[in-house]
Amino acid sequence: MFRILDCMRYCKLLCGTNLHVMSNLVVRQLHGEPQRHRSLVLIKGKEAAEFLQGLITNDINHLQYGAKSMYTMLLNIQGRVLFDTIVYRRDEKNFMVECDNDKLNQLVRHLRMYRVRRKIDIECIDNDYHIWCVFDPHLNFKDITHVNLESLYMNPRAESEVLLQVSGEVDDVIVTRDPRMKYLGHRLIVPSKTSVTEILPSIQHSEGGFKMLRYRLGVGEGMVELPSTKCLPLEANCDYLHGVSFHKGCYIGQELTARTFHTGVVRKRYMPLIFSRDVSDLPFDASIINEKGKTVGKVRGSKGEHGIGLLRIDECLDAKVLMVNDVPVHTFKPAWWPYEASKERKN
Repeated sequence: MFRILDCMRYCKLLCGTNLHVMSNLVVRQLHGEPQRHRSLVLIKGKEAAEFLQGLITNDINHLQYGAKSMYTMLLNIQGRVLFDTIVYRRDEKNFMVECDNDKLNQLVRHLRMYRVRRKIDIECIDNDYHIWCVFDPHLNFKDITHVNLESLYMNPRAESEVLLQVSGEVDDVIVTRDPRMKYLGHRLIVPSKTSVTEILPSIQHSEGGFKMLRYRLGVGEGMVELPSTKCLPLEANCDYLHGVSFHKGCYIGQELTARTFHTGVVRKRYMPLIFSRDVSDLPFDASIINEKGKTVGKVRGSKGEHGIGLLRIDECLDAKVLMVNDVPVHTFKPAWWPYEASKERKN
C-alpha cells in the first residue's frame, strides 16, 4: 500500500522539509495529474538503442546501465530543438519516447526518416498508455539546494531511483522520478485499462498544478514553450536538467551544442517570471522591456501570476524595472541552477 510513512519519506526527500503529522494524517498531500497533452512513441528492436543514440542529446547508455528514464532533446542539423522528450526503458530492446500530442506524427516521421535499414519498429502507442505526474504542489523553495555542474552528469541512475511506493501488483507500469530534477516529483506510465487509483489510492487529483510548479521552477516543456526550430537546447536549460551528454559520440545537431558549451557563454536562458497580477491572457512571445525601453526577453508561457520566459540573464537580473504589456514583472536566478551558472554573470 501507499502508506503514510512512505508519503512522509518521499515528501521529505523531495522537499527537504519536515512534515507535521496530526491524527496520523500528512498535512501536505501529494498530487497526481494526468498529462493529457503528452503521448508516447514505441521504438523496439535489437538496434533501437543504437538508433536513438545517434539522434538524441543525451547518452542512451544511462538507460542501458540501470536508469529508468532520461530527459533529452532531438535537434535539427542547425542544432535547434525539434522535440523535447523523456525516454523510458521497458527492456533492453524497447524504449518509449514521450512528446506533445500535437507533435506525435511529426516525431514518428522524423524517426522513420533516419531509420534507414535498421531492424526496428516505430509506432504510436498514445491510446495504450496514460502519462501521470505525482508532485508536491507546496514545494518549499527555501530548501532547494545548489549542485555542482559536474554532478549533473555523474549518476543519472540515482536521479531516476524510485522513492514512490505503489499499491498492488500492476503489470506494465513504469514509475520513475522525473529525470529533469527531483523537485518535479515522479512520472508514471500507466496502461490505459488501469486506473491510477488502483496503484495510488491516496493521491489527490489535480489539474494545472504541475504547470504552475514548472513555471515557479523555470522549466519549459512542449512545443508552445519550446517552439520548434526557434530554441537552442542550452537556452532551454537542457544541460542543467540532465538532458545532454558532452562525452558521447556524434548526434544530429551536436556541433553547435558542444561548441557553445566548451567555448561560449549562454547569455539567454529560460527563467521564472512573477507578474504583479493575473496575466493568463498574456499573448505568447510578448516582449519583456527594461527601464531603458530595451527588449531583454520574451514570454514563453503564463498562468495566473506566474510564467516562464527566455531572458538575457545579465540584463534582466540587473534591470531596475521589467515590464510586459504595462504589467510589472520580476525574475530571479533559480535556486536549482548549478554553481557554475554564476560565471555567466559579469563580475
